Amino acid sequence: MDYGCGRGEVVVYGRNAGYEFFGADLDAPASERPEHFRALRNGRLDFDEGFFDVVISNQVFEHVRDPELAVSEIARVLKPGGAFLALFPDRTSWFEGHVGLYFVHHMPELFAHLYMRAAHRLSFGYYREGKSSKEWADFMLWQLKTDVFYYSPGELRRWWQSAFGSPPVPAEADFMRFRIQSAGRRGLSLLARLPAAAEVLSFVCRKRAGIVWVTRKTDVPA
Repeated sequence: MDYGCGRGEVVVYGRNAGYEFFGADLDAPASERPEHFRALRNGRLDFDEGFFDVVISNQVFEHVRDPELAVSEIARVLKPGGAFLALFPDRTSWFEGHVGLYFVHHMPELFAHLYMRAAHRLSFGYYREGKSSKEWADFMLWQLKTDVFYYSPGELRRWWQSAFGSPPVPAEADFMRFRIQSAGRRGLSLLARLPAAAEVLSFVCRKRAGIVWVTRKTDVPA
């Protein structure tokens, strides 16, 4: 299952590759749903207990208002030994991926507004088209207030441990190596395989994209 599947591109890709793949997200018009989409209802997943071998979630949990409920539901629908792979920014991330600027989410609102207006004039930031610098700053700050929630690593680990019975295993270095290899950068890929590169790759991933965790559901919660 792709938790927070959006329009379901990953679901379609997975099913075309021969997997029994489903998507779950907030309700959406039928025209925007993949065929195997099921809507979340009050945070609950419309699947039986122990239904899935694997659940993935990409850049979703920073939009989840109740992550404790979300991970408990994901754990419920996972089989014992099943895996949950999640990538999302936490409170320690430097880059704000919705605005497209560094550190803006760590600033007081007044400074963030001034910073964003200056960035707009210099052609930095995402989704600026058709908006003045003030309109863009106002709109994006409103989005950050109402739709983006950054949690601390300690909180997240506690929720994960409680839901799955085992702690999350960081996989940022593996994720970065995969991305570098997929980009066809052979020389950089060889450097990335060196053991000494793991910490650097993990640091870059956490500050730019977020955490990457793999968690296995135990038979009996710890």
